[in-house]
Amino acid sequence: MTPATVPAVIDLSMNEGEPPSRDCFRVLERLGPGILRKYADAAPLEAAYAAYLGTESERVLATTGGDDAIDRVLRAFLSPGREMVFPTPTFEMIPACARMARGRLVPVEYEWGALPHDEILTRVGDATGVVAVITPDNPTGHAFPARELLRLAHALPPDVVLMVDSAYAEFANEDPTEALLEVPHAVMIRTLSKSWGLAGLRVGFAVGAPERIERLRAFGGPYALTGPSIAIALDRLENGLEEMREFVSHVRSRRGRLAGAIRRAGGEPQPSQTNFVLAGFSDARRVHRGLEAQGIRVRRFPHLPEFVRITVPRDDTEFRRLERALDALEAPDALLFDMDGVLADVSRSYREAIVRTCADYGIRVDNRAIDRCKAAGNANNDWRVTQLLLAERGVEAPLAEVTARFEAVYQGTEEAPGLRRHETLIPRPGLIEELARRFPLGIVTGRPRADAERFLREKGIRGCFRVVICAEDAPLKPDPAPVRLALEALAARTAWMLGDTPDDVRAAVGAGAVPVGVVPPGGGAEVRDALELAGAAQVVQADANFAGLFGGRMGG
Repeated sequence: MTPATVPAVIDLSMNEGEPPSRDCFRVLERLGPGILRKYADAAPLEAAYAAYLGTESERVLATTGGDDAIDRVLRAFLSPGREMVFPTPTFEMIPACARMARGRLVPVEYEWGALPHDEILTRVGDATGVVAVITPDNPTGHAFPARELLRLAHALPPDVVLMVDSAYAEFANEDPTEALLEVPHAVMIRTLSKSWGLAGLRVGFAVGAPERIERLRAFGGPYALTGPSIAIALDRLENGLEEMREFVSHVRSRRGRLAGAIRRAGGEPQPSQTNFVLAGFSDARRVHRGLEAQGIRVRRFPHLPEFVRITVPRDDTEFRRLERALDALEAPDALLFDMDGVLADVSRSYREAIVRTCADYGIRVDNRAIDRCKAAGNANNDWRVTQLLLAERGVEAPLAEVTARFEAVYQGTEEAPGLRRHETLIPRPGLIEELARRFPLGIVTGRPRADAERFLREKGIRGCFRVVICAEDAPLKPDPAPVRLALEALAARTAWMLGDTPDDVRAAVGAGAVPVGVVPPGGGAEVRDALELAGAAQVVQADANFAGLFGGRMGG
């Protein structure tokens, strides 16, 4: 596999639907370029969407996506001193638009699943302008029955607007729109972004009593939608209904499969009536970063740090990749290790050889300078690192000459023993032996083979590793080729790659492995930050058991 054949990134973070058929483009071809010249009248679209909902067109306002509809409602019915009461967590644009309307936020914490009717009413007062509810809810995925929404609506003062964001209504077991249309002070938010797969068109709707809708028209421009957006939306409403319903059916049938994959990866999925599943994990950050490293984007929220939100994959190919990636986080097919700084403590050997070789040229460097050079990348060869450090300080030396001086210090001479004698094994041998019984193990190192094999034999762990990929076998990291070579040799589809430099992390990402950053002995915050920035799923300290990395969580 070459870098050009790395699978494309799968974006499961935005809840976008299945792309519509190419018939959309034929609509534009039929209408011709004249559609771009004219301001577009949204009235036909409003009538078509009203027909889809089974109501009158004067109850529908077409907006620039659901966000525009939310913004209009909150600017129309909030003002300085007025309050919005809402269950939290919620869709982030709702509080954002309320702040822009200079309204005051009154969040209501609640146990997810049931509409917090009484808690909301206790917070409603004379200053309340809007109560904002989402069903099905984003980000939790829960939905509230129409009877609960009606009970709340009827309990609210008539001058308080009940805004119900139903962007995911098509995926739910029940659509409350028909019932809420009977409530004069209710306004619903709808969209073609999710179930219809038209997020790029930015077509949404506000739906409610005619007098409310008429007021909302004054809080936006007269031509909120483009002609192409209206034309394609009209075509989809007329000709794409069955297509949309098939996609919704697909999502409903696959939510359980997604929940099962989450459970196998150690997560706890929330019940969902949307096209996504919110899942709790003991280390959601690791899951988020680990999936990202494998080319799968999911959503993590700062206010819900223990959760990730995953859109239901659109087809079996995406599903299999997601399932494999989740499985890899919990039980990889193999484990791969860099050698220096991960298995071998080279703080008094390779690193000291860099320091002494530079000193031989009259240049003084320290561990921090070495860390910075390695963090910059393309530094998986310590001979080259030494040459770069010299060059940074004004000494241009041929690599062959630097290598010879370095090797004399590291390997030793007849007159002076080499620094390699100071190398020690970082993890306890028992851990390596235990892991070898549970997983195929491999090494991917920039060391020459003779040095790598000698270290493994001297430490008594050579037999634990089924494959050792060295400098002679493939291009050096960050090229993913050596990691791929190890995966092929182990017949492993998934693996963790433990490395102490950004080059290790980038090589792992390029090969589709889960990168685990390891802070080597003597490494500090600068090393940890560099590993994080490079994309490590998690970062641990190099010690006898890798800070408990393998304790209990992994299958085998």
